[in-house]
Amino acid sequence: MTRKFDPILVEVIKNELAAISEEMAIAVWKTGRSAMMKTGDFATAMCDGQGRLIGQGYAAPFQLAFFIEMMPYIMKKYGGNLKPGDVIVTNDPYAGITHMPDVAIIAPAFWKDQVVAFTLAYSHHTDIGGRFPGGFSSQCTETYEEGLRLPTLKLYDNGKRNEALLETILANIRVSDEWLGDVEAKIAGCWRGEQEMRALLDKYGLETYQSSCDYLIDYAEKATRAALRAIPRGEYVHEDVFEDDGFGSDGVAMPLKVTLRAEGETLSVDFTGTAPQARGAINLPLSMTKATVFGTVKSIVGQDVLTNVGFVRPINVVAPLGSLVNPRFPAAVGGRAPLFFRVFDVLFRALAKALPERVPIPGEGGDVLHFTGQKTDGSPFAVMDIFFGGWGGRPMKDGIDGVAPMSFGSYGTIPAELLEREYPLVIDGFGYVQDTAGPGKHRGSTSIYKQWRFLQPGKVMVRTNRLLRPSDGMAGGQPGALSTNILNPGEDNLELPRKAHMHMEVKSGDRIYHVVSGSGGHGDPWVREPEKVLIDVKDEKLTVAAAREQYGVVIDASSFDIDWEQTAELRRQRLEPMAAAD
Repeated sequence: MTRKFDPILVEVIKNELAAISEEMAIAVWKTGRSAMMKTGDFATAMCDGQGRLIGQGYAAPFQLAFFIEMMPYIMKKYGGNLKPGDVIVTNDPYAGITHMPDVAIIAPAFWKDQVVAFTLAYSHHTDIGGRFPGGFSSQCTETYEEGLRLPTLKLYDNGKRNEALLETILANIRVSDEWLGDVEAKIAGCWRGEQEMRALLDKYGLETYQSSCDYLIDYAEKATRAALRAIPRGEYVHEDVFEDDGFGSDGVAMPLKVTLRAEGETLSVDFTGTAPQARGAINLPLSMTKATVFGTVKSIVGQDVLTNVGFVRPINVVAPLGSLVNPRFPAAVGGRAPLFFRVFDVLFRALAKALPERVPIPGEGGDVLHFTGQKTDGSPFAVMDIFFGGWGGRPMKDGIDGVAPMSFGSYGTIPAELLEREYPLVIDGFGYVQDTAGPGKHRGSTSIYKQWRFLQPGKVMVRTNRLLRPSDGMAGGQPGALSTNILNPGEDNLELPRKAHMHMEVKSGDRIYHVVSGSGGHGDPWVREPEKVLIDVKDEKLTVAAAREQYGVVIDASSFDIDWEQTAELRRQRLEPMAAAD
C-alpha cells in the first residue's frame, strides 16, 4: 500500500532533523576546547543513509555546500564497510574539505543493523602541523608544506579508537591537547546525533523517514529551479583582479572572471578566463569554489529551502582545472580565504547585474590574527582571533555593522574576556572606525578595529582580506575604506606591508592595530535621508565633516541638529550640474 503524502508530517520531521542538528551543535559547543569552537567556528549537519545531505544543519550555506562535495569520497571508500561505532576523520582539500585546518568528523548512524544516516561535524583547528603555525599561511608552494593531510581515515573502528593513528596526528600538532579536545567534542556531537536519530526512527519508522528525506531533497530542487526562473535569461559577466600571489609580490594582477548563464530553471556559473593557479597557497580547491557559488545562489532562494543535494542540482559550476579556482594537486590551498572572499564578491556583483533590486553588496572581513608561543609555565598555545566588518549596502537597507557575511551563518566574535583568560594577550581596543562605511543611499558597514597587546613573545600571522582596492559601491554608491595594519601605534607607528598573510615575530609588550575594510554603499549617497545621516553622526560612526562631504547633510556640531536650509542648498548645487550634463 502506497503511503499517502502527509505535508504536516514532513514538516514535523524536517524540524525534528533541524533539532537534532542543534543538539549536535550544543554538544560540540559545550565541550570544545579552542576559543574558536566556543564562539561558533564549527558546523553540524546530517545526511541520509545514501550519504545525501538533507539539511537542516547548524551551518552556513557554504559549509553545507562543501559537506555535499565531501560525502561522495566517504561513500566511495567506506559505503559498504561501515560498522556501529565507526568514526571517520578527514581534512583533505582534494577530497571535499577546503583546507587542512578544517577537520571533519563523520559517523554512520545505525538503526536495526542498517545505516540510516550520517552525522557530520567540522571545525577549524588552531594548528595542523606543517611549516607555519596554523596551517593556513599563503606562503607555501605545495600541500606537503601545509600540515598533516588526513585522507578519510577511520579514527574509530567498530567503537575502538585507532591509537596509532591518533598518536601520529598528535605528534605533528603544536597544541595537541587542544586539537584532541576539539575532535572529541565533534565526536560527542556526532554520537548525540546518532542517539537522536534512533529515537526519530523509533517514532516514525524507516519508510516515513526515507520518504520525507526524498521529499525534502525534491522540494529544494523545485524551489531552486523556481528561484532561477526569476533571473532573466542571458549572460551576466563580472571581472576583477586579485593582487596577491601568496607572497605579497609587487605588481600582481591575477584576473578573476565569472560568467553567469541563466537558462530558465538552471544556472551555469563559468570561471573560464580566471588566472592559472598561483605558486602560493591562495588557490581555492574546487570544493570551496562550488561552496562559494552555492552560498551565493542561496541568497535568492527562500529561507525555508534547505541547502541539500536537491538545492545544488540545477546549478552547474565550470572551473577550469589548473586555475585559481580549481588547482591541480599538489597545489597549496591553505591561505585560500582572501581569494575566497573576493570570489564571493565577484559572484554577488555578477548576480546583481541580473537582479539589481534583490542582491546586496557582500560583506567584508574574516580578518585574522594567529598567535603562537609558550605561556609562562612553558606550555604551548595557539590562538586564532577572527572578526568581520559587516554587510555591504543592500538595495533597500543599510549594511549591518560588525557581523559575518550572510553566507557565513554562525560565526561570532571571541569575547575579550575569553582571550585574555586563556592566552597571554590583552585586547586594548575593539570598535567602530568613523567615516569608513561606503557612502550610499543605503550605506555599507563601517570598518571595525581591534588592537592586541602581547604578554609573551611569539609568532604572529595577520590575515587581511582586502588589500589594495576597497569594496566598491553599487548603483551609485561609494567604496568603503581600506584595511590597515600598524605595529606599535603611537610609538614606532609602523604601517605593515599590504599582504594577504603577513608573518612576524613579536616580543612582550608589542601591539598590533588592525582595521577591517569598510563595505561599499548602495545607491546615490546624496539622496540618503538626512535623519539617517544624523543618527550615524550621533552614533559616532560618521563625523560632522564627513556628513557634509559624503552626503551633503549639514549638521550643527554643538546642537546636533540638521540645518535643513543649508542641506537643501548644498544638495541643489550638486544636482544642478548633473541635470545640465544630462
